[in-house]
Amino acid sequence: MGKQAKRDRKETERANSSGEDHSLTEGDKRFASTLNYLARGIIIGGSLGVFAGWIIPGVEMGRMLGLGLLCGCLAGVTMKNINDRKQGR
Repeated sequence: MGKQAKRDRKETERANSSGEDHSLTEGDKRFASTLNYLARGIIIGGSLGVFAGWIIPGVEMGRMLGLGLLCGCLAGVTMKNINDRKQGR
């Protein structure tokens, strides 16, 4: 592939990626960001709960998973609030 073809391809990729961002409103971006933080928190919290269920003898795995999911949800909301304060929203 020649240099000109590479330049053309990069320009096409930039044009395509910048066009996608304009289709989302500010509210849609904030909602997607909130879902992202919640999903991360829930996944990490649930996995830590299951890990704790394996380590601690005599506890129910389902109960530890539920507690981990709940704590992860709260952690996701907290991460979102901290990020919003840093960005001044």
